[in-house]
Amino acid sequence: MALLRIILLSFLLITSVSCQYLHTGLFKGPEDTKDWLTSDPLSIPLSVRLLELNKGNMAPNPSFEKGRFNSVGPDNPHYIEHWEVLGTDVMWVNTTSPGHGPDEASHGIHAIKISRDTASELDGPGGIISDFIPVIPGNYRFFFDVKLKKIRPVSRSTKLNDTVVVHLYFYNREKEEISGAVFNPSQNKFLDNSNKSYAFANFWEIEEFPWGRVRGRRYGHPFSEGDYPDDARFVRIFFGLKGKGTIWIDNVELKYSKWNFSALERMEKYFDKSLSVKDRIIPSPKQMHCFDDFLYFNPNDRHDEKPVILLSDAPETQESLAAGLLKARLDTTFDEILTESKHQQRPIPILHDDAGFNDLPESGLIFSVGRTRLFYQKQGLLPLHRIEGHEQGYILKSYRDKDRMIVFLVGNEPIGTYYAATTAVQLLEKERFIYHDAEVVDYPDFLGRSYLFSSWKSESELERDLKSMTGMSAYKFNKVYVGYRQGKRNKDWYNPRELYVKGVKRSAAFCRDTGIMDLAIMVNPYYHFDFEMPEKELGDKRYIWTHGDSSSLEMLKNAFRIGLDHGAKTIMLASDDYVPHEGRWRKNYAPYTEADKKRFVNLQNAQAHVINQLHDWLQVNYPGTRFEFCPPWYNNVYIDITPGRAEIYFKELVSQIPDDIAIIWTGPTIRSLSIDMIGIYRYASLIGRYPMLWDNTLYARALETKVYGYYACYYPGKVRMCNLFEPYDIYLPAEFQNYNHSRHMYMNGSASSETFKIKYMTVADYEWNTKAYDPEFSLWKALVTAFGPTNAKKLLYFNDAYYGLYDMCMRMEREGEIERYITMGNDFISRIRHHYHELGITLSGNKRLLKELESKMKRQLHRYNNLVGTRNN
Repeated sequence: MALLRIILLSFLLITSVSCQYLHTGLFKGPEDTKDWLTSDPLSIPLSVRLLELNKGNMAPNPSFEKGRFNSVGPDNPHYIEHWEVLGTDVMWVNTTSPGHGPDEASHGIHAIKISRDTASELDGPGGIISDFIPVIPGNYRFFFDVKLKKIRPVSRSTKLNDTVVVHLYFYNREKEEISGAVFNPSQNKFLDNSNKSYAFANFWEIEEFPWGRVRGRRYGHPFSEGDYPDDARFVRIFFGLKGKGTIWIDNVELKYSKWNFSALERMEKYFDKSLSVKDRIIPSPKQMHCFDDFLYFNPNDRHDEKPVILLSDAPETQESLAAGLLKARLDTTFDEILTESKHQQRPIPILHDDAGFNDLPESGLIFSVGRTRLFYQKQGLLPLHRIEGHEQGYILKSYRDKDRMIVFLVGNEPIGTYYAATTAVQLLEKERFIYHDAEVVDYPDFLGRSYLFSSWKSESELERDLKSMTGMSAYKFNKVYVGYRQGKRNKDWYNPRELYVKGVKRSAAFCRDTGIMDLAIMVNPYYHFDFEMPEKELGDKRYIWTHGDSSSLEMLKNAFRIGLDHGAKTIMLASDDYVPHEGRWRKNYAPYTEADKKRFVNLQNAQAHVINQLHDWLQVNYPGTRFEFCPPWYNNVYIDITPGRAEIYFKELVSQIPDDIAIIWTGPTIRSLSIDMIGIYRYASLIGRYPMLWDNTLYARALETKVYGYYACYYPGKVRMCNLFEPYDIYLPAEFQNYNHSRHMYMNGSASSETFKIKYMTVADYEWNTKAYDPEFSLWKALVTAFGPTNAKKLLYFNDAYYGLYDMCMRMEREGEIERYITMGNDFISRIRHHYHELGITLSGNKRLLKELESKMKRQLHRYNNLVGTRNN
């Protein structure tokens, strides 16, 4: 019914919207919209928001394909439907006409080209402006394709600033222009939200930028990009060029975003949707074709044989583990369904194949794992060419012989065979003797798919992390990081605690012994300092570790040796957040001892020395080790606010260090909820290679602290968009894996909690198959897989009540104890308690999840009680 209701609302503008878990509201017409607020999306009826969402791309004639050339009027030689040309520097490109190249449009055959050979400070920007586009208050996403060449500011002494002009003009119902000023709570100041040129503003110049998808934006996280003024009923889009150079524009997109809907509203459409066999696989395979289900065992036939698993005579470790996964799933199914009285209990056999096809055991289902004799006899039936050249790729394909099914699991390499098994076990029903027959051709987009251990404050945390390694590998994660912030208040990274050493050794042993996971060790040799300390306040701490001292280098090697000596395959040398600075400006990172200043002069020379020493040491003693480096300026904003210093740092650093070192980047900002091609281009141009993304977004929207907070800190009303189980959900370019160093990505956030395990299931879904990824659907799959569909719904209802109460607390903290908020708060309390009680019954076996939810609930109840001055709740 939820899906049907949404479909109906999409087509009918009903006069009343009422839902047990949503705000109510009446929509009588344009005169009744004065209470619609961008800051409170649920103040707008759901029906209205759905209609706006279903409009899709509202940019008129978005690829400029509709138009004509004017034979008269040389001042305006082009007529482009729904767009007005301003100035004489604008050309309507036709790639099929003489004088235009095929690369002058990114979509279709037409684009807009603006070119200026000369420019003056007194000139206005020439460009093109759209017709009026109807909108409502809310959040919109604005993207376009752009190509740039020889872009220079009017004044050579400045950055580009407004050289490339991207603007949204806002208008009220009477089409009178209104201000685009919007308050940015994180900075406590107003911004001009009409200006969407921020992505270009901080370049000094752009020599050449090939076609790329760019987001028109004013700022980044924690600013709520895309919010329109409450009075806005129309917008016009303007593209222009104020300086010198050439700009091409194509494929404009303006859409009402999903960030106008609560987490529950976004997820409800899946509540009555049954997941297909293909839907249930996590992560989603590249290619999968399903066939009829196969009943592989009849419990009423005492002569029916259990399935058999075949291995080669000398299997690789990963292949043996693959067989073990299949055996464990099958054994569990038999144990749960059959009793001794029905069937003689014996485990599923794993046979090392010394038999050919004609000598197979009498069994209804046979798994051939890896390159068995049977594989070599039948390999002509397998589409092995389809995984050729794809690292970690695998084939999963069946062969039917009368009433028997043989399933081949084979990878390009042993780890691929293991991944085939992680998919195959998901095709085996847990409560029935059913194998969902399918042909799968699969391989990953990201080759390095990582997660993070917890900080090991106790033995129990360590044991939990160690036990989870097999489970995380089942979702095809293949690298785990030991963070440098280990232990409670443990700042002396150079003198690791016994628990840390124990954890590194045991996790490294798992990686070494299984071959299904790699261990990565992170060390930050500045971590003994406080956050961005002034150099003058360091005292004797400055001598604990320095860049040029040989004993300091040995100290750093020793920190890495703990992992490397036990098989770690990756090191990350981190210099984020704790490098001291000189002077008043916190981002003026610099050497901090007189010896280092005299020897190296600046930080880039000092760090290049350390990097090169480590690199040479690794090549000799630990060949093949991946080396990652996190610089102190690890995002574009940090570079922007350091006038010229970061650019010089990178230019001089990368000229001194090897090309194979991966350089870390968190995106345009610390928690980058949107990454576009111009942002990647900016950083990659500085570091001379594509960066490796360090992603901080799994907790970005719902972070409940003012340090780097977002919706849950600054935006009451919008906090209803948050989700305790938030999936991996940011704007990224298509085929983003190709813009990461060696196709590796680091995901920040410990996978030890039950909520984060769900989040990481969606990360696995994205990193393996970026093209097929849908955040909300991936989350629904993860919740259903982990808890079943009924509990998945209950968890989302709990989440909605939780953030409803959170919303009321935020409003009262700002506006006082308003009776309406108290009434609504009491209602949300009733709901959250009801849903928690139900979950306590249906998820009684998952004590850790219940404890996490209870902790969240109690914190908000305490907050609410303090605000209303009562304890009766």
